[in-house]
Amino acid sequence: MGLGNIGLPVAVHVSKIYPHTLGYDISEKAVDNVKKHGDVKETCINASTELEYADIYVIAVNTWYRNGYPDMSAVEDCTKRASELNSAALICFESTLTKGTARALAKKYNLENVAVCPHRWWKQEEDKYGVVQLRVLGSLNKESQKKAQEFYDSLGIPIHVVDSLELAELSKLVENTYYYLRIAYAEELKLLCDENDLNFDALHAAVNTKWNVDLPEARDGIGGECLPKDIRFLMNTCSSMPLLQGAITADIRYQAKGAEIFSSNSGNESCDA
Repeated sequence: MGLGNIGLPVAVHVSKIYPHTLGYDISEKAVDNVKKHGDVKETCINASTELEYADIYVIAVNTWYRNGYPDMSAVEDCTKRASELNSAALICFESTLTKGTARALAKKYNLENVAVCPHRWWKQEEDKYGVVQLRVLGSLNKESQKKAQEFYDSLGIPIHVVDSLELAELSKLVENTYYYLRIAYAEELKLLCDENDLNFDALHAAVNTKWNVDLPEARDGIGGECLPKDIRFLMNTCSSMPLLQGAITADIRYQAKGAEIFSSNSGNESCDA
């Protein structure tokens, strides 16, 4: 469910193991894109704007941070549609969720089998960090965990099991927020170097000679759909997180300074759904 940057690669991979895979999206443009996609023609995937009965639904649609709040509306819409067709199906959430979303949706739509297995797909190195890589899995109950493990095992996707849906949800937010913090620190150091007539590239190379340091580059600010959203999702779970707010402030300051772009790549980003 969802045939965008994340959902389409997932559907293509799943269809190689399950010949009756159906890709679903409310966008006719996305469905048409699947039909024209070269890789898809070599598999058994079909695509439609009409959702059908299934034993397993994989939800890989966008989530947003809008008007100061997390927006899970696309995920909920998918959940509702799947529950109306088969409430006993295994629902696998691969979208990025705020803590408690999966459990709340399971209760609201009387779902029996729910798992959260956030994607870690990265467009820049899809061959290494594509659909098949170590993932975190949390489940609603033991039966859900059993079914989800069997499903991901069949896809050749290794999993690290945690004991709740919430831990799996938080793991994704923490991963991307950790990357955000590292980038923001590099940006602060770049400004420090500029203000003191020092070469940031030389500093960057020097500190990264230490075995436990991996300072990112300072590029053109933290952008894209993922990192700016996910750090705010994490902040939404706690009344006060001054370190995270400081990182956001640091990035805003850095971008306002119009810092030099150090790479031909776009802004620092970790791809998300």
